[in-house]
Amino acid sequence: MKNKDLLKLIKTKSEEINIKDFSTEIVEKARLLPQSEQIEEPKRRFQLKPSLIYSFTLLTAVVAFFVFYNPATPIVPQIDDVNQVVALSSVTAVSLIEYSDQLIEQSDSVSLSLGYVMLDTPAVPKISDEIDDVSMYLGTMEKLLNSADNFDYQLDTSNPNGYTNHLSFVTKDILNQETDYVFNFNQTENSNTNQFVMEGQIQIGDIIYSVSAHGELDRPQNIEMRIQKDASNYIDISYGVSETEKRYQLSVTENGVQLQTVNLFMRQINNQKSVYLDFVNGQSVGSYAFRMTEVNQVRQMLISYYIPGSTSESGEIDVTVDTTGVNVQYAMTIKPQGRVPYIIERGRTNDPGSGPGNGNPGGSNH
Repeated sequence: MKNKDLLKLIKTKSEEINIKDFSTEIVEKARLLPQSEQIEEPKRRFQLKPSLIYSFTLLTAVVAFFVFYNPATPIVPQIDDVNQVVALSSVTAVSLIEYSDQLIEQSDSVSLSLGYVMLDTPAVPKISDEIDDVSMYLGTMEKLLNSADNFDYQLDTSNPNGYTNHLSFVTKDILNQETDYVFNFNQTENSNTNQFVMEGQIQIGDIIYSVSAHGELDRPQNIEMRIQKDASNYIDISYGVSETEKRYQLSVTENGVQLQTVNLFMRQINNQKSVYLDFVNGQSVGSYAFRMTEVNQVRQMLISYYIPGSTSESGEIDVTVDTTGVNVQYAMTIKPQGRVPYIIERGRTNDPGSGPGNGNPGGSNH
């Protein structure tokens, strides 16, 4: 058989065979088989909720405050002389007793600072409720931070005006202006009761305050004093020394009503003096740390604060003295953590008897 005839026969026979198409059935069975699917997970990114971001920021601020508030190696300035204690107590009390609520009312302007944008409007910061109480202590802090540790005191025991002891000392404020104080007093001692008693007057210019104090003979540093403007306005001061700290406790009475009690103590780190104020009783509850700094050759007071509560708050306050107007005032930039900073002004008292300004510019009248 020829090749041509053979190919024709094969083609004829193949067409007679009906080959069934299984392709559709195979595809359907394959679809029903279990499938293994590989899913590529997107990379996880750590993202805090806005509320957590604020909480973390606030926590950081609180930690930073207490690092500053409780330094690892603080140095407590030495106050080994009872006369130094009396001087410091007197400076603190006189500054407070001269503070008046009228100063707050006469100059209180508020304005938002520029360059700070918030997407939301937070509630009124807690510092707004305490700033009046804090302002009472600005004059005191000026003098404690800028004066010599012993206030350059001098003691003599001559006998003019019926007083056997005369303690003179001087303070310096943020403007380097000085104010002279004279404490004239008599002191009696009772060895049976281990007590000494001081009675006298503090004089600043033409203003005189009555002073009474008592302490233990064997521990003269532990002293309690009352310095009063009159029977209804006075400051009670208790100074105590322990193994861990030297602390003042002050109680402020105005118009016969006890306004507040605070603890005050000092530390020094790398020749930087700091004064700490804790509100114990009264409307305010915050803790405040004061120190001096200089920005663009302008001296200013820097305050770090922490106010506890169900929603705690921390922040800073920059305080400068504005001498451009008729009245010398404090300009305070208040910067609560995570909130809009704002500026207020507060009246600044003149030391009694010092005349315009605050003390004697450029020096004292020794």
